[in-house]
Amino acid sequence: MTISNANKQAICEKYRTYLEIIYTFGNKVMLMKQLYQYAQVMGIVRSLSAFYSSITELVNADILRRESFNAFGKKSQLQMLVMRKYAIRYLEGKHDSYSVASVPKALGNERILLSIFKSCYILNKIVPLIQRISKEVALETINQKLEHQHSSVIHNKNQGLSIISKLRVDITLQDHLDMLSIDQDIERMEAIKRKMEGGLRRGSEVSDGKGKGRIQSSSASPIDDVENVTEKKFGDPSKKEKITNYTIDTMLAFNAYIAQIRFDEGQIKISVLIFDIYNKSNIYKIGTHIACMYHMFRKYFKSELKLAVGIVSIDKFASKHLETQAKSAAIDFVSKERKGTRLSYLLGNWHVDQLMQEQIEVYYIDYNITNEFLDGIKHANLIRR
Repeated sequence: MTISNANKQAICEKYRTYLEIIYTFGNKVMLMKQLYQYAQVMGIVRSLSAFYSSITELVNADILRRESFNAFGKKSQLQMLVMRKYAIRYLEGKHDSYSVASVPKALGNERILLSIFKSCYILNKIVPLIQRISKEVALETINQKLEHQHSSVIHNKNQGLSIISKLRVDITLQDHLDMLSIDQDIERMEAIKRKMEGGLRRGSEVSDGKGKGRIQSSSASPIDDVENVTEKKFGDPSKKEKITNYTIDTMLAFNAYIAQIRFDEGQIKISVLIFDIYNKSNIYKIGTHIACMYHMFRKYFKSELKLAVGIVSIDKFASKHLETQAKSAAIDFVSKERKGTRLSYLLGNWHVDQLMQEQIEVYYIDYNITNEFLDGIKHANLIRR
């Protein structure tokens, strides 16, 4: 049965808040369980049965697509919701479906895994902060809290230019920013964006309008992307060149996000979250990014800097494994002498000396993803725990 656009429009208007939650916090995909949690804290659902009815209506109207969710080799009975083109078109105010891209059925689970990690952070950290000051939890108040904290958690890959541009004009940070460094990176990122857009246009022309090109990173690590670029220009790139080429886009490509920036006790205090969504990160890769982002933030801010980095794993076993790696002894291959911990030794190799390391705090946490979302028996019911 074909659904008319008029009916789709009416259903989108009826459930606009649901669509906005999925679009904003999940990058167009979300576990049904987490959407229900948002609906509960925002007070937009009366009962579980009413929620089911709403989702069924959205699915039957071809506004959302319902898919099963499996990850990390585990079979889950949970379901994920994916926005169809009409829903995206509706929120973006586009006139036809040709103006928007559909959510691809990716071979990997990166988009939904990121959605899960981000929603865990918002539901377990941001929402309680809002409730603590007796404010109504709504889409607007969540966005306001994230913006107040200068958070990049709901941003997606290749949106680094938007993030740094907002920091550039933020009134509360004006006295602490090194505008020359900020402007230099903005100019460099704009040049990269223009180059990518030019490539996309040429690809589209060659393929008679069908070419989409490829914006996102193709490398296993964003550091590889930096290395590939600098190798072409300078031959074997030095660590200094890699550090210089590190941007907020590089952070986003590694699933690392600014959680908060604040000025307190004479220091700029920055909190960063690294989501280990694939449970494959090692301490060398993580430590390399910590060193590079520390140098980047020192370049951006004139005030003394304190950096806190939370490495977020899927469960306590994965978290403990990373922490053990980081705190194990580093041994010099030549002298066989102990050189402190592996993380400290690694940071030192990336020009973060001991004095700088005193300004960096790394902690290891998990969102209990395995038990909360991937235990098929425990979650035989879609929503109930």
